[in-house]
Amino acid sequence: MKTKKTNGVLALTLAISLAATGCSSQWISVALADLPVLVQMALNIATFTETAQGKVISAADQAAIQNISSEASKDLNLLQQLYDEYKANPSDATLQKITAAIGVVQQNLPALLQAAHISDAALAQQVAAGVNLILTTVESFAELIPSSSSSSSSASLSTTGAANVHAQVTRQATAKIPTPAELKLKWNVGVCGEASCAIK
Repeated sequence: MKTKKTNGVLALTLAISLAATGCSSQWISVALADLPVLVQMALNIATFTETAQGKVISAADQAAIQNISSEASKDLNLLQQLYDEYKANPSDATLQKITAAIGVVQQNLPALLQAAHISDAALAQQVAAGVNLILTTVESFAELIPSSSSSSSSASLSTTGAANVHAQVTRQATAKIPTPAELKLKWNVGVCGEASCAIK
């Protein structure tokens, strides 16, 4: 009887461990697949002034758009580096840095967009659409990040730990993260609308 109970606990612990490992692999893979596309989007925001259909864009608008593009590129490149670092050597410290980097993106881009005051309404709408696509995708990454209980040793996992892992698996399953191809389509059709800023 005791052996059966012990085997049951071991099986549960192993299942939790495998679920946590699978989740960890998934959230990293999803982000690393999408981040290069997001970085390209950030860079392409700077080209919007070149695709404004012959309009004269003010120097202030050009500077504001370039600033948004540069900041988004910098923040997303850092985020990609941190994901690469975590994949190579998982640690709670790097996980915290990833969470902080996502927070920086969520804080910086809306603030820059609000401060930009782009005078051309169509251009302002295009920049906002590009920034919002980047933001919503990065925010979806945050939903996939495992909780600290997922990175605990299997010896410390309890029934509560099992519930946490199950909740995390459920959250990851329901999170709608676009694939790189879907991101490119959303950008090319919904944001860009011009061949010169399209992402192939």
